[in-house]
Amino acid sequence: TTVARATLHPRRNPASPAAAISTAVTMSRELMFENDRTICWKTTISPNNPLKMHRHDRARCIVGLAGGTLKKTMEDGAVSDLVFETGRAYWLEADPPNELHADVNEGDADIVVMVTELKDDADRDGTRDAAAACGCGEAGGAACR
Repeated sequence: TTVARATLHPRRNPASPAAAISTAVTMSRELMFENDRTICWKTTISPNNPLKMHRHDRARCIVGLAGGTLKKTMEDGAVSDLVFETGRAYWLEADPPNELHADVNEGDADIVVMVTELKDDADRDGTRDAAAACGCGEAGGAACR
């Protein structure tokens, strides 16, 4: 089995950061499995509904169930594409501290991925508040663990 690293493809003429970032949370998460080492859920990202600024504290494996391209906009306005192919697995490291981004599915169909995050000592000893750190669950049913 081959696991690919997700590749970000920079965009040449990024839109203004203000236009690319919204506070709407338009995704769904279905918890699939959790133990003291990992947490796994299925995420569905609807088309043309930007996700709010957030971050990922944990390294993770993502498998494209229904692939597509997410436009990723950093706080500084840098824009890149994150491509998920259906049936392919990707490895993403944890985001650097204090680095936030927003995503939008600019396609015509839902993007559906299976995400498995690796927990660390901060998760196991209760010192990490994942929802507070990433913020993705603040306005909807996509609460972090």
